[in-house]
Formats: sequence, structure tokens, C-alpha cells
Amino acid sequence: MTNKTDALTTEDLEKGDWIVHKQHGVGQIKGIEKKELAGNEKKYFKVRISSGVYWLPIKKIPDHIRGISSKYKLSKALRTIRRLPKDLPRNYKTRNSEVEERATSATLQVKGELIRDLHARRFKEDVNLTTIDERQLNLLRKQFLREMSIILGVEMNEAEVKLDKALARSITKLRKKEKNKKEEKN
Repeated sequence: MTNKTDALTTEDLEKGDWIVHKQHGVGQIKGIEKKELAGNEKKYFKVRISSGVYWLPIKKIPDHIRGISSKYKLSKALRTIRRLPKDLPRNYKTRNSEVEERATSATLQVKGELIRDLHARRFKEDVNLTTIDERQLNLLRKQFLREMSIILGVEMNEAEVKLDKALARSITKLRKKEKNKKEEKN
């Protein structure tokens, strides 16, 4: 399979291919198995993810599955992460809802934006991360890093160093902006 992120078809996939599930993250197709459900036998791709296995119907690939991103799309996502973070809603319910809604797109770009913006909350004086924010951030980071390590062919810790460097640049821009705001007030 090529680095295809359009709608996938059965013909696009084969054993050994990497795919991304919007909820489970990155997985590798390990083979095809027959499963019987409600008396009907059907074929499924067996997909191995970091937390286990799931079965993907061969007949029609669901919309929430995409191919692994290209190096270009990873590079674009990292550039986005290096930018000044955007403010998320202050109200935790509104923020949680927005993060969940945006995260369902499952694109590397959107995951990068959410990681940047949630991460930045740790460094702002008047806001903090809730337990739900931390959980969302950790899940998004894990999924982003797993895909990044596959794309680059590197270990997770090497991918994490690259992500943390991009986030550090974003925080530097945030601190500069906040410093300028304080100077303008004085």
C-alpha cells in the first residue's frame, strides 16, 4: 500500500500494511481470518495494535480507517506544532467536547494541533489541565508518536525527542507573546 489517506478499499490493503483507526491509532495488518457472527462466516483483516488486536471487515473498509500518513504530511504537522498555540475554550465541558470532536477526524495534522494546544495549557499562568485534558493529551501523543515512528522508521523515543523539540518551540513563542502582553500593559 502507498501512503494513501483517501478512502481505502480492500484492494489497497494487504498483510504487513500499516493503517490508522481513528480511535485505536496505528495498527498493522497481520493477515486475513474467517470469523462467524450470527451464523454468517465473513473474512476480516486481523489488525495488531499496541493494546491488542481488532478485526476489520474485508468487504467494505469503514471511513474511520485511513492509510498511514506520508513524510510530507508528518512534516506539515510538525510545522504546525512549532507554531504559536491556539487557545482552547476555558470551560472544561466545552473544551472536552471540542477536543473530542476534532480528534475524531484522526488526521495527523489535527492530532498535532490538539497536542500543541493542550500541551500549551501546562505553561499558561491562569489555566491548567484537567484529568480529562491529561488523558486526551496522552492518548493523542501516543497515537501521534506511534504513527510518526512508523513513518520515519525510528524508535518511539527518537520520535518523542522530535515531537518534544517542536512543542518546545511552540512554548517559546507562547512565552514571548505573554511577555509582550505584559510589557504592553505596563
